[in-house]
Amino acid sequence: MASPSRSRATILAHHLYDFAECEHRVALDATLDRELRTPPDDAMALLLEHGQRFEREVVEPLGYPAVTVDHGDWDGAFARTRALMSEGVAGIDQAVLIDGARLARPDLLERAPGRSTLGEFHYIPGDVKSAKTTRSDAVFQVGFAALLLETVQGRRPETGFLILGDGRREELELGAIRCTVDDAVARTEEVARGEAATSPFFSPACARCRWRGTCLPRLEEARDLSFVHGVTRARRRVLLRHGVATIDALAAADVAALSAAGVPSDGLLRMRTQAKTLLDGQVLHHRPAGLPRGLKREFYLRLESDPLDRGEPFSIAWGEAAPLGAIDTARVAIVSTRDERAAALRELVDVLEASASRDEPIYTFGAGTAGAFDALAEELALEPARAGDLAGRFVDLAPWVRRAAVLPVFLYRFDEVAAVARHLPRPSAGQAEDALFVLHAGLAASEDPAAVRRILEAAGRDALESLRAIRAWFTS
Repeated sequence: MASPSRSRATILAHHLYDFAECEHRVALDATLDRELRTPPDDAMALLLEHGQRFEREVVEPLGYPAVTVDHGDWDGAFARTRALMSEGVAGIDQAVLIDGARLARPDLLERAPGRSTLGEFHYIPGDVKSAKTTRSDAVFQVGFAALLLETVQGRRPETGFLILGDGRREELELGAIRCTVDDAVARTEEVARGEAATSPFFSPACARCRWRGTCLPRLEEARDLSFVHGVTRARRRVLLRHGVATIDALAAADVAALSAAGVPSDGLLRMRTQAKTLLDGQVLHHRPAGLPRGLKREFYLRLESDPLDRGEPFSIAWGEAAPLGAIDTARVAIVSTRDERAAALRELVDVLEASASRDEPIYTFGAGTAGAFDALAEELALEPARAGDLAGRFVDLAPWVRRAAVLPVFLYRFDEVAAVARHLPRPSAGQAEDALFVLHAGLAASEDPAAVRRILEAAGRDALESLRAIRAWFTS
């Protein structure tokens, strides 16, 4: 849902999207000059371009009349939207809805049966998202459009919809979340008007936030508690009330005294330990027993997918080794088409299903590889039993790392954990993980595509070495 800047608006649809990720972002949008924002990086520009292109591919074939905003005339666009609704058209592309200081621009409005002030019909809102799964922030945006529709048609629609990146239409029961949407709108308006205090907080969303150039330096200077993995906003508020305001203070805190003073003790000791590791850069091992091991061979698998949640990998890397040994066989396939993905999957399955390796573990890291493998197997119609057997051999090292040790990292992402396992510099806070996606997206237009492929292939081999180092780390 594209929502433009509009000086008289207290809340725009994108504020609901922002609010779901970080309410402080809404406050900064309302109080600071937007020219101070960090420019979109290459990855964000690609994501925006892809999202807009996908939206047009979905919406334009419907043939609905489109509402344009000429020279910033939002009131005129709103009047055009109302006129089309009064005519009873089947649908509207890029409608503009205004209610006082609220403005929304849903990708689609569609006519549905059910009486309203318009007649024996009313309109329901929908959005087009290139992601493959339904996210709460997208649902909030559709719910916000439904709220504004009530003023126009005298009826707040009970349903809405999302059209997702795989072409599915997800029906939304907006009536069931009406109170949640209303509360989110009210809270967002309070923040935008400066009636509710907010503060920056480090999270995975910082990597893509346009205000990261404002917030991250402030957080780093303050040695903020949000850099300590496990510290939530609520936890930080409690710790601040008890005089624990920095990473240093948490590292030196008396856990027993804090617990006696009313600080929830669940996870408090580990958070203090996490703070200590950030300060001294040392790893604290808890070395669990029982990590699955290979008898004769062990496999490593890393799939890199675009960040659109479509599940289509562009790099498929796998390697094998003797138990605890160096990788002696590695293959990295850079895949851009369905045929290339199919060929790579067949080759991978042949290796993993070979008689000598049929029961050996396949080491991965994080849910991304398993999800991408499932999507790949489904796209290419790999028999469910075979796909299930292979996925059943996956050993996700990420939860083992969390059980095994406390590391001097922020988010326990693959690149951070790999840096620890391989004794490399720690990635900076707020660093995005999509540099490879940007490289692959520019592959076709590159003046030297062979060089780009070599870089991507080298990155795949490096990821396999990182997996091997993480796996070997449990026995060091």
